[in-house]
Amino acid sequence: MNHHTLGAKLFEGLFKLPEQVTPLKLSYEPDDYLCTWILPHGEGETIELPGNLKVLPMRPPTGVVYGSVPLESHSKGVFSFPQTVQVTALTGIMANGGSVILLDASITYWSMGKGHISGSAALLGHGRDIFGWPSSLKQLGRNTTPLVSSVKFQISALDAIIGTLPIKSVQTPGRHRENPTDLWSATVNLEASSRWETQETSLHVGYDGRMNTAGGYEFTLAYSPVASFKINNHLPLRSVMDELVEPLRRIISISTGAPQDLTYLSVELDSSRGAHQVFGTGITQNPFTSSSKDVRSKNSAILARADNLSLLDLVLKWREYTAEHHPLVETYGSMLHVADQHPRSRFLLLIQALEGLHGHETRDDFEERKQKHLLKRKSAIEAIEGKVDSATLSYLKKSISKSPPTSLESALNATVQGLPVNTMDRLAKTELVTDVMSQSPTPTTAASALRVVRNNLAHGNRGYDAHELDEVVKILELIVRGHSLRILGCPESVVKRVFDRT
Repeated sequence: MNHHTLGAKLFEGLFKLPEQVTPLKLSYEPDDYLCTWILPHGEGETIELPGNLKVLPMRPPTGVVYGSVPLESHSKGVFSFPQTVQVTALTGIMANGGSVILLDASITYWSMGKGHISGSAALLGHGRDIFGWPSSLKQLGRNTTPLVSSVKFQISALDAIIGTLPIKSVQTPGRHRENPTDLWSATVNLEASSRWETQETSLHVGYDGRMNTAGGYEFTLAYSPVASFKINNHLPLRSVMDELVEPLRRIISISTGAPQDLTYLSVELDSSRGAHQVFGTGITQNPFTSSSKDVRSKNSAILARADNLSLLDLVLKWREYTAEHHPLVETYGSMLHVADQHPRSRFLLLIQALEGLHGHETRDDFEERKQKHLLKRKSAIEAIEGKVDSATLSYLKKSISKSPPTSLESALNATVQGLPVNTMDRLAKTELVTDVMSQSPTPTTAASALRVVRNNLAHGNRGYDAHELDEVVKILELIVRGHSLRILGCPESVVKRVFDRT
């Protein structure tokens, strides 16, 4: 092995931490934790009882409480089971001194000495009072919804969409004869982060770094991509997820063409200081370290810094489209994180998304056509009125539609050809379209063949080979991704990357 190969291998391993050590670390690992629950008892009173909290990746939190649980009796000394109590936020102290806030909590008592607890999310924080519980926990009422002032999170492929490197340059021995033979160095990129702001919120994306120089035997430097929203008008966690975090996750999924995971989430509350790590459905609790190999493999169409794109603007635009039930966002958004959906279902949903997009963008033209159609319909009926019997006239009124004809074929032609890259020829060469165009009655175009396939699948007339459908689905998804980025306001160069990187 020559010294150049050896140097390359040393360089490759230099900036790689062991997989279990990431710059972005969990405050709490998924596990069972002993805790003391502060349970509602009577009007405005609480009782403290021992129990445990179980938090796992991708799962809602659960728990158990033991002891003389607070029960309601129908008459003196007579109890019925189970008894269920619902509270907006259930609080407790963990045995390690940390605090827990369980949102949308349900407490079910099955006996005099035990109850089961569940919730939509658990917020785990660090204790701040050594000799007592944080006062904020006791002050948090059973019907009080904690409000989030900021949220820090990580989504897989976040580093790919940021479009900047955390390390600007490196210097290694042997790569140049003028380099000192005993010097390994890295220059941090001080412009690796970006921030965008509105009156409502701000979004910061960048990297958490970690260096290890311990012991004189190793020198490692690594980074984890992170994002954070600062929320001026504090919101409940559910609103933060639906309106800010989830839209960014979906945008990253569209940009990369693959479902992306929410790997980490923590929040700060308006009622208490410090970060609270969040456990709940959809959070993998597996933060990662960036690597050039992984970033390249994601093939992100969006490179925020290079493209001069505001990710906050994209998030707010997605939220706006969601609120108005935009057909493309609503249809395609619902299937973004489903990786194992059958090609039949994906085909129908993608066709529906394109048809809905075309209808949405041509709705003014359609309304004008509709008014002209209604006038012609009225004139036609008036012209034959009195010349046919009442039954025939009634039949004609019911049979002549009040809307002008629409065509899936024209919608497909418009949406496929309405992008910087026209993929109609690619669709025409697929095995599915070729087979359909060879059958009688013969469709004459790729768009008409797709119309036949859609109608057959939607009405249950016949099915098609899954592999042939999948070939078409992959092209249709490129088209839908391209339109998704277009309507969000991405420039043509970004939309073209969707097709360039396949």
